[in-house]
Amino acid sequence: MTTGKPLLDYRTSFDFDPLPENVLKRFNKWMADGKLGFMELPEDTALLHDTLELAHEIGKSSDRMIVCGIGGSSLGLRALLRALEKYQSGVSVVDSPDSRMLEDLISRFNPDSTALAVITKSGGTAETMAIFLTLYRWLRESSDADSRVIAITDPDKGDLRKLARDRAWNSLPVPTSVGGRFSVLSPVGLFPAAFAGIDIKSLLRGALDITEDYFENGSESVTARIAAGYLHNFKSHPVHVFFPYDDRLHDTALWFAQLWAESLGKRTDLSGNEVFAGQTPLACRGPADQHSLVQLFTEGPRDKTVTVLTTPGDSGAARIPGGFNDFPSIAYLEGRTPDELRLAEAEATGKALEEVGIPVSYIAMRSMDSRSLGELLMSLEIATVLTGLALNINPLDQPGVERCKVLIYKAMNRSGYHI
Repeated sequence: MTTGKPLLDYRTSFDFDPLPENVLKRFNKWMADGKLGFMELPEDTALLHDTLELAHEIGKSSDRMIVCGIGGSSLGLRALLRALEKYQSGVSVVDSPDSRMLEDLISRFNPDSTALAVITKSGGTAETMAIFLTLYRWLRESSDADSRVIAITDPDKGDLRKLARDRAWNSLPVPTSVGGRFSVLSPVGLFPAAFAGIDIKSLLRGALDITEDYFENGSESVTARIAAGYLHNFKSHPVHVFFPYDDRLHDTALWFAQLWAESLGKRTDLSGNEVFAGQTPLACRGPADQHSLVQLFTEGPRDKTVTVLTTPGDSGAARIPGGFNDFPSIAYLEGRTPDELRLAEAEATGKALEEVGIPVSYIAMRSMDSRSLGELLMSLEIATVLTGLALNINPLDQPGVERCKVLIYKAMNRSGYHI
């Protein structure tokens, strides 16, 4: 059975077994237990309404927004802005406490017409709060600064939530059951995206298409097939190259790298046994990295599996001009489009990798719009959780990250964390 909706196309160079039914049952049980809140986001109409309403309201007083966040609070938003070509739309994402970059930003923007969004679910992420405090001091040069601050954080807990209440800042919640790296379709990504002019309703519609396909088709759904294909090579090929052949999707590859690494890199399984699971993701950029990394992929260690991601060409694009018939290395391009070359390169790279025995997955988006992007993001989120459950690990926690945070707090002399 199929949904009849315009979903992603997934194919592979290798045969793989469907996901076992017990994996799907465990996924469904985790969802019933409220652990997979990201699955509920496409149908949360109340949260969508509040997000759109606040984006519209902030847009009345601000022509620019700076977003402070890091990791799951920035990578998904960057993916949305870049993929849908809104990266110059008035939203700037700041995810590094770099004083020179902050000074440059302040010198170029007007505090009287800039909104400042701070995004951290915990309410106290060190890098995010350092960036926010620096920019908030600058923003307060304008008389109505607090009306243009937006806090996106846990609905009940954390210092940022308390600050938002005390200072009467605008705020939106990150639902309790939605983890940071799974939060792109929550206000974390959707609020700044809506301010930038992205059709977030269509984005959620695409995500809903995928969840409906999963529940209707189970192991034959597109996302379960992606998970099964990825699982097939997970242990035998420890490096996963994610290779979009569309510049607009490079930030999506970086988002996927965090999703895959943080979800599936685990020391212990669900039974407490040491397994040291993980597959290192490598975000590439086609066709550019075809000329920098494919030599390694084809003739180096056979430790890689590759996903080639493509989008359709623009049928109305201008044709490549001619006039160089005496130069065979140039003349053959006459009359073709740049997208024809881009897609031919994607297929050729995949074929070259296949020829030397590298397992290749192909994901083709049916269009390059917000709905198709919603399909892609939700597919990869579900596939990541399914893969984790198939490996008998917890794809939702990140205990290895917490130790790094403790050491940062010690180095910065945070109260309660002494060197």
